[in-house]
Amino acid sequence: MAEPLSRKLQLGAFDQACEGWVNTDVTPHLLVARAPGLARLLLLLGVIDERRLEAYRQGRFRALRWLDVSRGFRFPDHSFEAVYCSHLLEHLHADVAERCLREVHRVLMPGGVVRVVVPDLDAIVAAYDASDPDRFLWGIYQGRGVRDKRSARHWWHYNAVSLQALLVRVGFIDVVRCEFRQGRCPDLERIETREWSLFMEATKPGPTG
Repeated sequence: MAEPLSRKLQLGAFDQACEGWVNTDVTPHLLVARAPGLARLLLLLGVIDERRLEAYRQGRFRALRWLDVSRGFRFPDHSFEAVYCSHLLEHLHADVAERCLREVHRVLMPGGVVRVVVPDLDAIVAAYDASDPDRFLWGIYQGRGVRDKRSARHWWHYNAVSLQALLVRVGFIDVVRCEFRQGRCPDLERIETREWSLFMEATKPGPTG
């Protein structure tokens, strides 16, 4: 396992790569960005739109590093001082999400911080309208048919209580709920973009923790 070039790791970055971080994802856009002319061809074929092409032009996907969070991370123990993931865990089955966070715990340095951002289940439930259940279910699952992209589907949701319990279960301490762009995690003004979310931070115990 090679030592990372940065001590800060972002999981599921998609097109929000942040300078100074190791930005990771499994999106096919990562591979397309490395094939000259392929993005333009996909535009002509109607596979992507102008907005996505602009993301290629800006180099957003070239900044990504491939990392499948459902498997072991290809980083040594204690590699990072901070790990950030936004709207990632809900796209994983609950057991896979727990395994992912155990890997986060492993690669964090003692005393390092993880910041997890997810849709707030309490807010989702509070917005339920009995006259329009389909809209609620679409928000829960992000799809309803076999043709819906598997990677976009939501498989589980969390509120502050369940996410705190999960973080404690995998070994984190000092779990706290935060506000948008407020907390110990570095670079929040640059890396955090989804204001209407649940924000939780936790710490990996130090040598005596």
